[in-house]
Amino acid sequence: DDISSKLQAIFPERLVLAALDIIDHGNATHITVIHYTTPWGHSEYEVLGSTAKYAVLLDLRTAKIPYSCACPAFVYSVLMSNTHIMCKHILAAMIARKMNLCIKRPSTADDLVAIYSHQFPPGEQDPADPG
Repeated sequence: DDISSKLQAIFPERLVLAALDIIDHGNATHITVIHYTTPWGHSEYEVLGSTAKYAVLLDLRTAKIPYSCACPAFVYSVLMSNTHIMCKHILAAMIARKMNLCIKRPSTADDLVAIYSHQFPPGEQDPADPG
């Protein structure tokens, strides 16, 4: 509860509750946040949202925004309209990592291709590129 209060001092209550709901749902299913690591040190998360799984990157050292999510809310609310600093999937991944609640899976380049192929099927338009 103390952690929740601290998070709500920084983030909107709705965002905190949505992120905690993702993690809480995982306590029943054990598949909410998966942390993939490659032999060459790449780290990536897959977060089960309310409607789909989303690829989440944390700790991006050379980017203007140090994290990224493949969900439409991140593209619109964070990148396009600048109304939020992150989406619920990123916050859920950060909380799950901090609380050691992620399922850790070693992965290969082929595993990452499969994640992104599921996330962005061939022929599907990029939501950040309307034209």
